[in-house]
Amino acid sequence: MTTTTYTIRSPQSRQEWDEVIQLLVDYRDEFNNDACFTSFEAEMANIEALYAKEGVLKLIALSDTDSSMAGCVAYRTYADGVAEMKRLYVVPAHRGRHLGRILAETIVARASEKGFDSIILDTMVEMKAAQQLYHQLGFEIIPSYEGQDPERIVCFEKKLKTN
Repeated sequence: MTTTTYTIRSPQSRQEWDEVIQLLVDYRDEFNNDACFTSFEAEMANIEALYAKEGVLKLIALSDTDSSMAGCVAYRTYADGVAEMKRLYVVPAHRGRHLGRILAETIVARASEKGFDSIILDTMVEMKAAQQLYHQLGFEIIPSYEGQDPERIVCFEKKLKTN
């Protein structure tokens, strides 16, 4: 099997932002879970402006083989000192190549570099591989932080600074 490498960076053109929107629509359609897609339409309508704000970052993964967009991830400031990881998605053709791990590790590192004390996230109960990845990356399960239904959503936190 050939090893695929990726370039991880922020979107740099309107065309790339349009591709991000399509990735996220595919993500929503694949998992069809309204609990994970609150405020989705508003986010998609203003995505470029939303991620231009301070305290928010969107990263994409481009395949070094053909420059296709293979995945994305983001964080936003949730509270003082707390980032929230959002919209980690890997295109099905690129799954099984550790890209989800690469994206998650990169967004965690970026949040740490920006001075956040911790990073939180939520994921669907049925996403067992994602939950395993988060545990491997040092995340711990926490109580719901936005009133998420614990029957449908699992919440995680990773401390970025040790006091």
